[in-house]
Amino acid sequence: MKGTRYISRQELFRRWKAVRWEMEQAGVEALVAFGSPQLMARGLLRWLVDWPTPVFEEYLVMPLEGPVTLFVHDASEAEFARAYCAADEVKVIPALEYATAPCRSAAEFIKALGVRRAATAGRGMSAAFQASLSQTLGNIPLVSLAPQLERQLMVKSPEEIRLSEAAVKLNEEVFHYYLGLVKPGGREVDAVAEASRFALSSGAEELYWMSASGSVPGLALMAQARERAHVWQRGDCHCIILEHAAAGGHMGETTHLLSLGKPKEEYARAFAAVGEAQAAAASKIRPGARVGDVARASEEALKACGYDGMFSQGAPIGHGQGVDVWEIPCIAAGDETIVVAGMRFNLHPSVRLEDGAVITSCDCWVAEGDSARRLSTLPREIIEV
Repeated sequence: MKGTRYISRQELFRRWKAVRWEMEQAGVEALVAFGSPQLMARGLLRWLVDWPTPVFEEYLVMPLEGPVTLFVHDASEAEFARAYCAADEVKVIPALEYATAPCRSAAEFIKALGVRRAATAGRGMSAAFQASLSQTLGNIPLVSLAPQLERQLMVKSPEEIRLSEAAVKLNEEVFHYYLGLVKPGGREVDAVAEASRFALSSGAEELYWMSASGSVPGLALMAQARERAHVWQRGDCHCIILEHAAAGGHMGETTHLLSLGKPKEEYARAFAAVGEAQAAAASKIRPGARVGDVARASEEALKACGYDGMFSQGAPIGHGQGVDVWEIPCIAAGDETIVVAGMRFNLHPSVRLEDGAVITSCDCWVAEGDSARRLSTLPREIIEV
């Protein structure tokens, strides 16, 4: 095992030890861990060997004992992986095999190890990969370790918390730069493009934006924003969401509402209520509490502010985050997950007003010894530009 540019050898040892413990408990002798380009399915390979998967679906094989072997798409990726990732060995999946039986190499490798029972983990595994693995393994039983490993990712080590802090800080730095580009007469998509350049020059690895502007606040994907090519004018409201990954692959989230001119009173009041709901939720983040209590506190705060019936009761008001944009816990009423120190919380409750306006923002927190610490620093008021 070797340390990498972003992850220490000691931290990798901790992770591998935890994974192999889960393997032993499940009675499996080899793990096939996947990663794919999806925002919510790329993190496991990053977590295990510090290997990003920005384009191709790739995987590694971790035996209970012995070298961890990464299987990549082509020779150029293999050269990079051998130099920078933590895998003990790197192999290239033959081009024809990748197209027709993409997991054959992993399955044959497992069979050669004499494995009697294997496991998979990782979100977003394609049907082609799953079928190829199962068919080539033949009679070797295959089980899922995904829930167990998601729980391992849920609780951050001190090193991972530092990476999360850096990610939230990066997102807010990009947000402040972007804020200087928002003005009447400017095009929304041009501001996103310029801020993206700034983000990449500041060390961002991955960029994810949502952007929506108009007289009524709302949410929209970037594809919609590009289609509209909105030109800002006085009186506009603008909801902007950044979930960029900083160096090392950890992600942060910044969601805020801007107003070009003085915001309407009903929007300002609703945004303040969302802030109160975040504060109420954060007050429940402490070791020993239940995640569902965090969500219920948010809902009760919105009701107390007069917004009963203006939010989806019982729906998630946030999620965990780390090397994937969305990780457990799913912060919803009824979730019995026990809070422990090291868990990350992205709190973004929302309300929908009678005119269709969606009012929301995001606060990032981390559970500590007996309470929680706020990672976000933005104000809990609409920002007027």
